[in-house]
Amino acid sequence: MEFMIDLDEYRLAVEVTHCADVKPDHTSWASDWDYYGYREMEFEVISGSSFDEDGNETELGRNGCAAVAEQYAEDIEDRLWSLIDEKREAA
Repeated sequence: MEFMIDLDEYRLAVEVTHCADVKPDHTSWASDWDYYGYREMEFEVISGSSFDEDGNETELGRNGCAAVAEQYAEDIEDRLWSLIDEKREAA
């Protein structure tokens, strides 16, 4: 799945490469993860742009995308989960 995310001064094209949303199973004692459920995601920032105060756009390039992905990993993942949840609710 591919999503466009606006984050601070960046606009990022992000591809979700792995997504697991395991609901809790209170009858399972195999592990606490099975009992309580869990969510995990892997993603890759495939392209991006940054915008200055005047609205001028600059392409990030591969290294720039990697740096933004590392710096904002938690924020990106939070936004992705929100978009995925919205998509599921709309279906």
